[in-house]
Amino acid sequence: MKREKRLTKRERKALNGTSSAAHHHRHEEAHIHCIACGRHLDPEEFEEPARARWIRCNHGTEFPSCLGCEASSRVLIEAHDRSNQPVKSAAAWH
Repeated sequence: MKREKRLTKRERKALNGTSSAAHHHRHEEAHIHCIACGRHLDPEEFEEPARARWIRCNHGTEFPSCLGCEASSRVLIEAHDRSNQPVKSAAAWH
Protein backbone atom coordinates (compact mmCIF):
# COMPACT_ATOMS: atom_id res chain seq x y z
CA MET A 1 0.00 0.00 0.00
CA LYS A 2 1.36 3.42 -0.98
CA ARG A 3 1.87 5.96 1.79
CA GLU A 4 -0.23 9.14 1.64
CA LYS A 5 1.66 12.38 0.94
CA ARG A 6 2.31 14.48 4.06
CA LEU A 7 2.46 18.25 4.17
CA THR A 8 5.72 19.97 5.01
CA LYS A 9 5.99 22.12 8.12
CA ARG A 10 5.84 25.27 5.99
CA GLU A 11 2.68 24.05 4.21
CA ARG A 12 1.01 23.18 7.52
CA LYS A 13 1.82 26.63 8.92
CA ALA A 14 0.42 28.32 5.82
CA LEU A 15 -2.82 26.33 6.07
CA ASN A 16 -3.20 27.09 9.79
CA GLY A 17 -2.36 30.78 9.36
CA THR A 18 0.54 30.62 11.82
CA SER A 19 3.32 31.57 9.41
CA SER A 20 5.14 34.87 9.90
CA ALA A 21 3.77 36.15 6.57
CA ALA A 22 0.22 35.43 7.71
CA HIS A 23 0.80 37.39 10.94
CA HIS A 24 2.43 40.30 9.13
CA HIS A 25 -0.39 41.10 6.66
CA ARG A 26 -3.82 40.44 8.07
CA HIS A 27 -5.76 43.38 6.67
CA GLU A 28 -9.27 43.22 5.29
CA GLU A 29 -9.22 46.62 3.58
CA ALA A 30 -7.56 47.59 0.31
CA HIS A 31 -3.78 47.59 0.53
CA ILE A 32 -2.23 50.64 -1.13
CA HIS A 33 1.38 51.84 -0.80
CA CYS A 34 3.15 54.92 -2.15
CA ILE A 35 5.51 53.90 -4.97
CA ALA A 36 8.18 56.42 -3.91
CA CYS A 37 8.41 55.90 -0.14
CA GLY A 38 6.38 52.70 0.44
CA ARG A 39 4.13 54.23 3.12
CA HIS A 40 0.73 52.56 3.60
CA LEU A 41 -2.04 54.76 2.19
CA ASP A 42 -5.64 54.50 3.34
CA PRO A 43 -8.40 54.98 0.73
CA GLU A 44 -9.64 58.04 2.67
CA GLU A 45 -6.34 59.81 1.93
CA PHE A 46 -7.35 60.11 -1.75
CA GLU A 47 -10.50 62.05 -0.86
CA GLU A 48 -10.64 65.79 -0.14
CA PRO A 49 -8.62 67.14 1.59
CA ALA A 50 -6.30 64.85 -0.33
CA ARG A 51 -3.03 63.63 1.19
CA ALA A 52 -2.44 61.12 -1.63
CA ARG A 53 -2.94 61.05 -5.37
CA TRP A 54 -3.19 58.53 -8.23
CA ILE A 55 -0.63 59.22 -10.99
CA ARG A 56 -1.22 57.76 -14.46
CA CYS A 57 1.58 56.54 -16.73
CA ASN A 58 1.53 56.74 -20.54
CA HIS A 59 0.24 53.15 -20.66
CA GLY A 60 -2.85 54.13 -18.64
CA THR A 61 -1.96 52.39 -15.38
CA GLU A 62 -2.52 54.38 -12.19
CA PHE A 63 0.02 54.36 -9.37
CA PRO A 64 -0.52 55.67 -5.82
CA SER A 65 1.66 58.41 -4.38
CA CYS A 66 1.53 60.51 -1.24
CA LEU A 67 1.61 64.26 -1.97
CA GLY A 68 5.03 64.69 -0.37
CA CYS A 69 6.52 62.14 -2.77
CA GLU A 70 4.68 63.22 -5.92
CA ALA A 71 7.82 64.57 -7.65
CA SER A 72 9.77 61.38 -6.88
CA SER A 73 6.84 59.25 -8.03
CA ARG A 74 6.66 61.13 -11.34
CA VAL A 75 10.38 60.46 -11.91
CA LEU A 76 9.81 56.72 -11.30
CA ILE A 77 6.86 56.68 -13.69
CA GLU A 78 8.79 58.57 -16.38
CA ALA A 79 11.56 55.95 -16.13
CA HIS A 80 8.88 53.25 -16.44
CA ASP A 81 7.43 54.95 -19.55
CA ARG A 82 10.86 55.25 -21.21
CA SER A 83 12.07 51.71 -20.46
CA ASN A 84 8.79 49.73 -20.55
CA GLN A 85 10.01 48.01 -17.36
CA PRO A 86 7.92 47.71 -14.17
CA VAL A 87 7.95 50.74 -11.88
CA LYS A 88 10.83 50.51 -9.41
CA SER A 89 8.76 51.17 -6.31
CA ALA A 90 9.96 51.36 -2.72
CA ALA A 91 9.44 48.50 -0.28
CA ALA A 92 6.11 48.69 1.54
CA TRP A 93 6.00 49.67 5.22
CA HIS A 94 3.30 50.52 7.75
